[in-house]
Amino acid sequence: MIRPTLAAASIMALLSACAPPTATVSDFNGDSVKIQSNQMADAELAKANATAEANRICAKGHKKRAEYASTRQLPNYISEHLFLCLE
Repeated sequence: MIRPTLAAASIMALLSACAPPTATVSDFNGDSVKIQSNQMADAELAKANATAEANRICAKGHKKRAEYASTRQLPNYISEHLFLCLE
């Protein structure tokens, strides 16, 4: 019999290998943009995707580029990255 904690750890390990590094816009006000990504995805790829999405969103407004400011951890394995939109 597999212990519940071992089973849960095994499932999380399998899911982390399959987690897509998608970047989702959660807030944009013209001066900053918040991008959410999955914590289970590859960290470097997730940050690269978040940066690319932030640059795309900032360029749609009156600013030219996005500059990384911070990251906070949300429930359900979500990271929210804050980018400032600069000229």
